[in-house]
Amino acid sequence: MTDERNMEELEALDLANFLHASSDIKGHATGVTPTRVIETTKGVYITDQKGRTSLDAFAGLYCVNIGYGRTEVADAISEQAHKLAFYHSYVGHGTEVSIRLVAKIIELAQDHMSRVYFGLSGSDANETNIKLVWYINNVLGRPEKKKIISRDRGYHGSGLMTGSLTGLPLFHKAFDLPFDQVLHTQCPHYWKYAEDGQTELEFSKSCADKLEQMILAEDPDTVAAFIGEPLLGTGGLIPPPEGYWAEIQKVLTKYDVMLIADEVVTGFGRLGCWFGSDYYGMKPDIITVAKGLTSAYAPLSASILSERVVEILDKGSDTFGPLVHGWTYSAHPVCAAAGLANLNVLEGDNMIENVRTVGANFKINFGQRFQIIQWSVKFVVTVCWQRLNSLLTGKQKHSLIRV
Repeated sequence: MTDERNMEELEALDLANFLHASSDIKGHATGVTPTRVIETTKGVYITDQKGRTSLDAFAGLYCVNIGYGRTEVADAISEQAHKLAFYHSYVGHGTEVSIRLVAKIIELAQDHMSRVYFGLSGSDANETNIKLVWYINNVLGRPEKKKIISRDRGYHGSGLMTGSLTGLPLFHKAFDLPFDQVLHTQCPHYWKYAEDGQTELEFSKSCADKLEQMILAEDPDTVAAFIGEPLLGTGGLIPPPEGYWAEIQKVLTKYDVMLIADEVVTGFGRLGCWFGSDYYGMKPDIITVAKGLTSAYAPLSASILSERVVEILDKGSDTFGPLVHGWTYSAHPVCAAAGLANLNVLEGDNMIENVRTVGANFKINFGQRFQIIQWSVKFVVTVCWQRLNSLLTGKQKHSLIRV
């Protein structure tokens, strides 16, 4: 635990200098909103400078898949930093660790996936993906096929294009977003948006019908790709209704619209399999991964490209020459070392299988406890209503019912 004098210094430095992500800037700088400085982590717990320990049920930002304090990953990072702290991946350069990580990702991904491009965050990976989609359609001689369809409440980053893809108004407000090339279709939130009496399968078909109507209204020759998380993350941790992805993919195939599966949250074990695409029967053209790739021990993201995509990119070399796109830190060797060690931990500790076992038990037990809570709330509401009803006059009852 940090001594009191140091805590005060850290808080003062924080308020004066640190512009935090997704925060009330003025509120933080003036001390209106709280400051919490995290000092240590272990397993699933975080401890702040005041000695308060919390269960980190959110796993950072649902990214620390293997838990905190895994020395295997820390040691791999240290060893790589001592051996080769950096070299770029431009014009054919690489490092052993980044090449081995690419091979491991392709081994774990679906059979039709072929190559990997590295970035540092889910946001920059999705920026890469949209650039590639536009490039592909230029290679194919379809310069008008550039629109991207996302979904209301979807989350795909907070950059300019990725913020546009995100279907949450807070990410658009005051930023002049979304861009005109981005459209948003029905959020697949069955419990909130399904009509009375509508089954999950019927709601899924309705979502697909609305997508098809949008494509037709825009002109299929202008719609390039559809991007979606296997299940909604930041938009509410909402699983898709039954049959959703099967219905959506029928529409995409019909109009030659590419599918980008944003697996920044679901990738690397969260659903009891390596990818959410496997769990929901998706066959994407591009998969976006980040968080669980390194369990956030170092920043790293990747765009996993299908054979179909790579075949077109190869044609692009003949048409346009080199693919002029890159980040300085793409395939950073220290981050790649973290990724490779992290995947070894996930495999070695059988964490994917553990998710399936623990997840099933949690679902059963949570459901039972939630049902008890529902009964308790219903009982309390009924008793309170009866008591209130006995105290009100006829006129007051009528006014209350109207409200």
